[in-house]
Amino acid sequence: MAVVQAVTIDLAGTLLFPHPSVGSVYAACARRHGVDVSAAELDAAFPLGFKGAPRQAKPEAFWREVVMRSFGPALPASKFEVVFRDCWEAFGRGAAWRVAPAAVTALTAIRFLGVKVAALSNADARMRTVLADKGLTHLFDGVFLSDETGNAKPDPKAYAHAARQLGVALSALVHVGDDPKEDGEGARDAGAIGVIVGGAYAPEKCLRAEHLRDLPFVLRALITEGKAKGKFSRHVVNLLANLRGLPEDRGRSTDRDLRSIDDAVTEAFRKLRLDKPVPEDAIFAHWHELLPAKLAKRCAPLRVLEGGKLVVQCENTVIKSEVRFHERALLAKIRALRGCQEVRAISFVNA
Repeated sequence: MAVVQAVTIDLAGTLLFPHPSVGSVYAACARRHGVDVSAAELDAAFPLGFKGAPRQAKPEAFWREVVMRSFGPALPASKFEVVFRDCWEAFGRGAAWRVAPAAVTALTAIRFLGVKVAALSNADARMRTVLADKGLTHLFDGVFLSDETGNAKPDPKAYAHAARQLGVALSALVHVGDDPKEDGEGARDAGAIGVIVGGAYAPEKCLRAEHLRDLPFVLRALITEGKAKGKFSRHVVNLLANLRGLPEDRGRSTDRDLRSIDDAVTEAFRKLRLDKPVPEDAIFAHWHELLPAKLAKRCAPLRVLEGGKLVVQCENTVIKSEVRFHERALLAKIRALRGCQEVRAISFVNA
């Protein structure tokens, strides 16, 4: 096995999730044009609409069909075009998405180890704007979207293109995603390593991580195996030497007496404070216990800013006003959670 040199990550469903949900975004777009359909109905109809739309169609045509199937007869033909256009544009902005808990922490840890990180997604060019809006662009060494490359997962060409652009062998590429077929089997059959995040299972010869935040530890296991087989790159050897305060090896040989990769990664996490509890993790996990159920479904925590201010995004102004009535109690409950003592204030914003 070649040492891990690059990681590609799926976007929608792995790194990014619709916020507060697809149905909520679609319902808000429809209401702006005088069409009242509940978010719950749209959330229930969306999976079948998505599955039934023609996958080979161009992105706009594909999503036009998804919107039509999701709304069904509830959306008058006279309003379809303006509502579709609003839905299309909404998901091209960061406000309609939330980032997976601890994703930035995980990707930062991976990059710290000298492993390249890129996005590999069956998405269209709108995702570039979304990544920029969410402040994620700087974390990637490349962004490979099927709409731009012409290669969609699980086609082996999609993974080969990413590996070639990143300058690594396919056997040194790890692809991470939520779909067992596209992200697991596709990567495996192309010659890369597939890692499934969440889900009930991972395909044969693929790995599985419960959460995205576990990804650095999965890579640690893979890198450890690579070192055990004598295939550890000099770049990584020197990186570990730097962590230990040792001089770099400028020679051709990589045979050096080093501590285990486990010890080095643990030290790296300590230095970057990546071993500390991430406030967002606890807040996301307990969100539906912190507010009344009806309100918790219509707003969501985004991130904790420097200085301890939690940003909460609300579906609309009415919901924001209602949530504010619970602000003091909400803050007290959050501060009682493990690792959340640094949260000192809450800022409420509209979606």
